[in-house]
Amino acid sequence: MPHIDYNRYAILKNNDGTTDAMPFVRLPINSSDKFEYWNTNFSRFDKLAMKYYGNPFYDFLILYANPEYVNEFDIPDGALIRIPFPLTKVKADYEAILSAYKKQ
Repeated sequence: MPHIDYNRYAILKNNDGTTDAMPFVRLPINSSDKFEYWNTNFSRFDKLAMKYYGNPFYDFLILYANPEYVNEFDIPDGALIRIPFPLTKVKADYEAILSAYKKQ
């Protein structure tokens, strides 16, 4: 059974116990990314995350790769959705964006 194995907010934690606000994250396009057409009756980010990453809790990465949508309910039927891939590269990109934000 899948479980949360990654704390996406860990990099935003401060030594005093506070957490910085989450910045806007736009994941870069990679030639290894996958694409799927959205079906409003069946598609969900957690299902796509399970299919491509083996864990539904990485659904937030798919949302960050498709910044034109605020959430799944904004996606029109038949829209082409980008799934950033592979997971190791995507996590490294995500962490680099947050690290750059922390340095500002």
